[in-house]
Amino acid sequence: MEISQSEMIQEIVDFVQKNPESHASRVVLKTAWHDYDADAAGRAEELATSLSKLPPGDVEYCYYLIK
Repeated sequence: MEISQSEMIQEIVDFVQKNPESHASRVVLKTAWHDYDADAAGRAEELATSLSKLPPGDVEYCYYLIK
């Protein structure tokens, strides 16, 4: 079963919101916002928007990183 890009993005955002200090979350923020130390608390919609603008390969990378 293939997962859609929007489903991947939602799972990534959920992970980052629940695990903001993890290395995986930091790499996601570095990929999406070019800021490893960004604070994503309360910025789920902004993160989802940023992720949706990335190339599909970058979204897949972030998705498999959090899995």
